[in-house]
Amino acid sequence: MKTQIIQLDPYDDIYSAKDKMGWGQTARILLIWPARGRVLNRPLDLMLLKRHSAELGSQLALVVRDPDIRLYAQNLGIPLYSSIRQAEKSHWRPDRRARGELPLTVRRQSPDIWRRRRIPLNFARLRDLAHPATSRWLRHPVIRLLAFTLGVLSVLAIAALLTPSATISLTPQTQTEKLTISVAANPEAERVDLSGVVPARWQSIIVEGRGSLPTSGTIPIPDKLASGEVLFINLTEQTIPLSAGLTVSTLDDPPIRFETSAAASVPPGEEGVRVPITATTPGTDNNVPAGSILAIEGQLGLNLTVTNPQATRGGTHRNAPAPTEDDYTELHETLYKTLVASALEEVGAQLGEKDIIISVEPVLKNTFETKYTPAEPAPTDQLQLVLELEFEVLYVAEADLFELGRAALETNLPAQFAPDPATLRIRNLSAPVSENNQSAHWDLRAEWQVQAQLDPDQAVKLTIGLPPEAAQANLNRELTLASNSSIQINPSWWPRMPVLPFRIAVINDR
Repeated sequence: MKTQIIQLDPYDDIYSAKDKMGWGQTARILLIWPARGRVLNRPLDLMLLKRHSAELGSQLALVVRDPDIRLYAQNLGIPLYSSIRQAEKSHWRPDRRARGELPLTVRRQSPDIWRRRRIPLNFARLRDLAHPATSRWLRHPVIRLLAFTLGVLSVLAIAALLTPSATISLTPQTQTEKLTISVAANPEAERVDLSGVVPARWQSIIVEGRGSLPTSGTIPIPDKLASGEVLFINLTEQTIPLSAGLTVSTLDDPPIRFETSAAASVPPGEEGVRVPITATTPGTDNNVPAGSILAIEGQLGLNLTVTNPQATRGGTHRNAPAPTEDDYTELHETLYKTLVASALEEVGAQLGEKDIIISVEPVLKNTFETKYTPAEPAPTDQLQLVLELEFEVLYVAEADLFELGRAALETNLPAQFAPDPATLRIRNLSAPVSENNQSAHWDLRAEWQVQAQLDPDQAVKLTIGLPPEAAQANLNRELTLASNSSIQINPSWWPRMPVLPFRIAVINDR
């Protein structure tokens, strides 16, 4: 028999489902419920779908897993199947409604069950049912007294458990742990080692300084000007006037220059004119021999010749203060030592208060400026020097020393004791001995306070339910205490410690 299979969607309602059922004309209609979502889940929806299929002349069946819909369908007599294959192979049972039978739920809702009947009410019976009589044995005085006694004892037992409380005050034992460590600072070490090796670190510093030193030497300097006269000869046929200040010179390299001291006129002829001259610079170098002055500067040199018939005289030198090579060396050494001390001082200011400098003196890394004034020996009464240097200083950080002390003390920590890191102290027992300004070794003392570790749970277990004296004796015997323990019970007249652990508080006084 041909079957119309209709897959319902999660968004279908009664109207869209009826529309889908009207698309085909078959004797059987099989509705497939979606796996997710709840659609058409009211009994009324199924009843309307069944009526619509009957109007179409078709029999309705469902493939659905929803237990509520399956129950409604069973009550309405709609066949149910677990799969399409099962539905197509099955012979659909006839609809009970078609034979005039009503489903169970419909029969239950029939108006026949609401027949009007007057049922007489027995109020005494209802009262007895609401308040049944107590059994006779429960009303017996002995039973009642026993029940009351048990109730009182229960209340007293609860009070005995919950009322008392106690506070235990414990003072754990403390002691000072000390250890002497041989320290070896090494710039090649990267981390602290328990053998005593700690990293040595380089700290760079740039310092600049100026120094001066009175000069101790002398140097000759020009004093007076040389003078003389030259002979000018006119090579032309016309008289040539000469003005004062005309420059004549030797042919040396560099030339020695003289200037004419007076004006003159040079007539044509070989006799010429003698003119006085004075050197342009002082010094003995200007005392030139006869015949040395041969050049005329300017255009007149094309028309005239010049020479000095006699040597020039009168140029002199005098000695003036000037630095010697020893002065340069001494000033450099003095300023260098000053900068070394300054570098150590500045590095000490940059480092921590307890960082240890192990360099005997800083190591020179770079020289940025060395400027002498004068740069070479020259007349001056003060030699000046400017130095800008970069030094490196080897030091050991306080943090590394503390780390070494902490690690060494931890390896010697007594059992069941815990340290107080805030009490860690280190002290150098000797000055660092440097080796080639690259490493150093010395001894230091590390110490800290350690405290016995008290377990509150153990203290509670040692005192539960005991008299105060016995409990205190247990605590003093089993725990590491600096002084005897103290116990306070509330109320104070209670003879024993509480039996509930949470009613006992443990206070550590340190």
